[in-house]
Amino acid sequence: MKKYLLISGLLLVVCGVTFAALSTMMFFGKILPGIRVAGIMVGGKSAENAKRIIGEEILENRVFELKYGNRSWTLSTADWELKINYQATIAKAMLVGREKNILQNLWYRYQILRNGYWVEPVYTIEQGKLDSSLDTVLSEIEVPAMEPQIVLENNGKINISSGQNGIKVDRNLLLARIKNELFGNNKVEIIIPAEEVKPAISEDQVGKALERAQKMVGKKIEVVNTTNKQKWIIEDKEILYWMNPGDGGYRNERITLWLNELAPSVNKPAQNASFTIVANNKLEDFKPEIWGIALNTPGSFEKISEALLKLEGGEKTAITELILVKIAPEVALSDVNNLGLKELLGRGESWFSGSITNRIYNLKRASSELNGVIIPPGEIFSFNKQIGEVSSDTGYKQAYVIKEGKTILGDGGGVCQVSSTLFRAVLAAGLPVIERTAHAYRVHYYEEKYQVGFDATVFQPSPDFKFKNDTPAHLLIQTVYDEKAKYLSFEIYGTADGRMTTISKSRIWDQVPPPPDLYIDDPNLPVGKVVQTEHSAWGAKVAFDYKVTRGEEILQDRTFVSSYKPWQAVFQRGVKPL
Repeated sequence: MKKYLLISGLLLVVCGVTFAALSTMMFFGKILPGIRVAGIMVGGKSAENAKRIIGEEILENRVFELKYGNRSWTLSTADWELKINYQATIAKAMLVGREKNILQNLWYRYQILRNGYWVEPVYTIEQGKLDSSLDTVLSEIEVPAMEPQIVLENNGKINISSGQNGIKVDRNLLLARIKNELFGNNKVEIIIPAEEVKPAISEDQVGKALERAQKMVGKKIEVVNTTNKQKWIIEDKEILYWMNPGDGGYRNERITLWLNELAPSVNKPAQNASFTIVANNKLEDFKPEIWGIALNTPGSFEKISEALLKLEGGEKTAITELILVKIAPEVALSDVNNLGLKELLGRGESWFSGSITNRIYNLKRASSELNGVIIPPGEIFSFNKQIGEVSSDTGYKQAYVIKEGKTILGDGGGVCQVSSTLFRAVLAAGLPVIERTAHAYRVHYYEEKYQVGFDATVFQPSPDFKFKNDTPAHLLIQTVYDEKAKYLSFEIYGTADGRMTTISKSRIWDQVPPPPDLYIDDPNLPVGKVVQTEHSAWGAKVAFDYKVTRGEEILQDRTFVSSYKPWQAVFQRGVKPL
């Protein structure tokens, strides 16, 4: 018996290999038999013949009739820019039965001969245009449901609406049906899948909800933050708004929303310990870390739910407290000896002579936000994230900024000098620059006692200036600010790991002179008064090379390129009669 099975098995293998070999030879350079593309038989055809056949029989411009009830809408694939990639489709069909090993292909080809095989065409479609056409149709079908509401009027009367059912289309299912029928008959009918949304409640439920609501009138919840004695009162109107008239419970999403809106007034970010390194490399001016606090929304939700049960149990006022969690700072004073702040790694400098008072104020404010900042190993530092919002609301003053191709007064003018100075310190320290954008034109502040091209503009939310601490220890940024000398520098301290930095001199080419001065008549200025609002600057392309090595290892090897536009001097000329 075993001998018979062995011989039968060997015969099957021989037959299979023979079939695979014959089919390979017979259909070399052809699609295997039994294969269809979008229902069109292409088995046994060469690539060119198959491409011609499907090109003649598949219609790219087809019509869909969407139906709902006794209404219908006609849509065309031409509006969706449906395009078939014939070459990729034929290549896909040609690969069927050939992409596996010999035994797997044998079994695969047998299944294709027995059952056939359908190949979906490779195509592109403008999804946005398809979505837009569906939006038009669905807007005529869908009706938003109106949730039942409990409202306490100012006169003390309770009104309860029963709500209204709506209609919702299953958009994903509709899209799937359309894409499943993209290739086939010229005209396709598709029933739009829609169902009724039923939030409406019965008269009996309205009566029970009214009885329940009346018991809550005049009641309240006191929510307390025990860390600083903050208190919030949830009045009966809010409680009734939370009630669900249908199921006798509460709308949890509304309670959660209330807590989410409360969170910003509760949350306090953690603050790292900070200190300063003085000339003798000693740490001074210690500021201890401060733990942060964050609202625990799920825990606080449970507390409010318990308070609501107390009110329903008969209490007039339920007192509950928020659940808070402590947020640990990244750096504590106890970590100082372990941070690796051993030596100066790099210094960046700039000067701001001639700056207006507001610009100096902003520069000083922004640079102070960087003093004492500690960057853990592996962390990417974001200038915009560290500085925070730059606006009049956060104490910044108006000074000239470059925005939308113009120099205008804007909140925070001067902050870009801070980012440019830090950029120079990062280069000197040999750190990887992740994101840096040059200014639109050359600014004289950034070329005072310095080469052109070493600037980094910032604006919130972008562009940003980012770099990474790829050293083995923490980094400390120290600000050196001297208003009398109009001098700013940043010093970066850490642990030296043997890296060496080479920065080339700036290369300047394609210099373009500024356009002629422009004078604009200003009816708000008296005759004879001229105010310059834009200063001229030559346009140019500038580049410098930045290379950082550690022994034979190359850590950084890149070229920073800046493209500055020529800038026109603009003068406002007074024409107002004296």
